[in-house]
Amino acid sequence: MGSEWFNLYDQSGLSSASQSAQSSRAQYAQYAVAQAANALSSGNNDKAIAAFKNAVALDPNNTASYNYLGKIYLSQGKNKDAINAYKQLVRIQSNQATKDTSTNAPTLEAATISLGNAYLQAKQYDLSEQQFKSAAKLQPRDPLPPYTLAQQYLTQGRLGEALTQIQKAQKLAPNDGNIFYALGSIYNAQGNYLDAAQALQTSIQRKPNFPAANYELGVAYNALNYTEGVQQQLKILNSSDANLASQLTQITKPQIVGIDSENRQNTLKNNALGANTPLFVLDPTLIVPNSSQTVSTVIQFSKDMNYESVTNVANWSISRGNTTQSGFYNNSMPISSKDARIPPMPVSVTYDATKREAIVKLRLNQNSSGDAKIDPNHIVFTFNGKDASGQSMDQTANAIDGYANAPFGSIDTLA
Repeated sequence: MGSEWFNLYDQSGLSSASQSAQSSRAQYAQYAVAQAANALSSGNNDKAIAAFKNAVALDPNNTASYNYLGKIYLSQGKNKDAINAYKQLVRIQSNQATKDTSTNAPTLEAATISLGNAYLQAKQYDLSEQQFKSAAKLQPRDPLPPYTLAQQYLTQGRLGEALTQIQKAQKLAPNDGNIFYALGSIYNAQGNYLDAAQALQTSIQRKPNFPAANYELGVAYNALNYTEGVQQQLKILNSSDANLASQLTQITKPQIVGIDSENRQNTLKNNALGANTPLFVLDPTLIVPNSSQTVSTVIQFSKDMNYESVTNVANWSISRGNTTQSGFYNNSMPISSKDARIPPMPVSVTYDATKREAIVKLRLNQNSSGDAKIDPNHIVFTFNGKDASGQSMDQTANAIDGYANAPFGSIDTLA
C-alpha cells in the first residue's frame, strides 16, 4: 500500500511540475509579446518579429503573436511568411482544445479572412477564394466575407461575380460606406458610371473623409464629362491624399482616342492603305505632275477640347511612324526620291465639339514625274494643346496613326 501511495504521489508531483513549467513558459511568452509591442511602438519591425517568434517558441498557441506576425509580414510584402503565420492562427482557432476565447483574440472567421487576404496579396486566387467562402459559412450574417470576396473578384476582373457578392454584403449592412465604395468601384470597372457616381456619393455621405471614394467618384465624373465634379474631387484629394490626387489628374487628362475612319472628311484613308501607295489614290487630281491637294484625317478626343487650342496648327505635329507602337513608315525601307514629303504641321484644323473631333488637313505635293508614293497608315499625328478646362494632354496618349488606331506617346520623329 505504501508503494501505491508513493506512485500516486510521484505522478501528482510530475503533473504539478509540468503545469508549473507550462505556466512559466506562457508567462515568458507574454513577456516576449510585451517586448514586441514596445518594438512596434518605436517602429522597429525586425525587433518585433524576433520577439513574436520567441513568444510562439515558448507558447505555440499564442494567437496575438501569429496575428501580428501576419500583419507585419503582409506590410513588408513577405506573403509566404504571412500565409504561414495566419495558417497557424486558423489552426489554433479551429480546434476547441487550443481555441483562444479571450476578448482580444481574433475569431476563427477573422483568422480565416486574414489568411484569405494573405493568399490574395500573393495572387493565389483559388486559395483566397476558398478562405473567403469558408468565412462566409462560419458567419452567414457577417457582410465582411462577401465584401472581401467581391474585392477579390474585382481584382480578377470577374465583375459580374463581384457585383453579386457586394450586393449580398449590402443587404447585410445597408448603411456601410465601405460597401457603397466597393459597389461604386465595381460599377466604374463595368463602365456603368452613372450608378457608380450615385453609389460613391452615398459612400462619402456615410463615411466622410474617404479619399479612395473621392478618387473613384472623380473617375466616374470624368467618364460622365462632369468637369466641375472632377475638379471638386481633385480639390478634396489635394488636401487629403496627394498620391490619389496625382493619379486622378493623370486619368482625367485629355487623350486622343481614335481616328474616325467612317467620317467622310477622313480622306487620308489612314486605316486602308499601306506602304508605297501611289499619291493619286488619295485624290485623283494628284495624278497630274507637280500638282498639290489637301487631304485630311479626323481625330477623336476623350474630352471636350479647347477650340482655340485645337485649331492652332502650332499645337500639332505630323511625322512618319518610327516606333513599334506607331509601326515603321514604308516597313522601315529607306525613304527614296519618290516618297512624298510629309509636312511637319497641318495647313489648318477645324473642330467639331459635338463629336469631340478635330479635322486635321495637310497639303501633299505630287512630283514632276507624277509617280510619288506615300504610306498613309504610318503617318503620325500628335497634339499638345489643352482641353476645355485647361488641362494639358496626357503625354502617353497624345499621338495616333492608322497602324495603331489607338493612342500612344509622342515619341516619333520625322524619318
